[in-house]
Amino acid sequence: MIRECTVSDMEMVRKYLEGEPYGRAVLAAIEKYGFDERFQTVYVDVEGEVCRGVYLWLYRNLLLYSEENKVEVDFLEQMFGIMAPDRVAGRKDNVNIASWLLTDYNMEETQHMPALFDEKNEAVDCFAGLSDSEGSWSVLSRN
Repeated sequence: MIRECTVSDMEMVRKYLEGEPYGRAVLAAIEKYGFDERFQTVYVDVEGEVCRGVYLWLYRNLLLYSEENKVEVDFLEQMFGIMAPDRVAGRKDNVNIASWLLTDYNMEETQHMPALFDEKNEAVDCFAGLSDSEGSWSVLSRN
């Protein structure tokens, strides 16, 4: 079940996200901005007491992380019906699933944490402390 995160989810979410660079990027935004900012919404996919994925909407960007690549297409379809993101970023297998719905977006791969932008088109600064040399990022961007 996917639901919006609250402060009571923080320990579970932190444990889930601290392994891979994609998860650590989501965690960095949560640690900087928390769960109550109007420009950031965090959703968690939980089965029983086990976290299966985290979806971070940060301004008009979506960062995905599902360790087992169980990205929920129905959830994404609902969210994209409300607001189409400017960028979707994460591990390639996760982002590929989003690309099924965003067929008019371009996919790029990079070895660096992709830049994400706020409503003033300025780079979001919460990722500065992350090592961007790990992993291969995939990014979907509008044409």
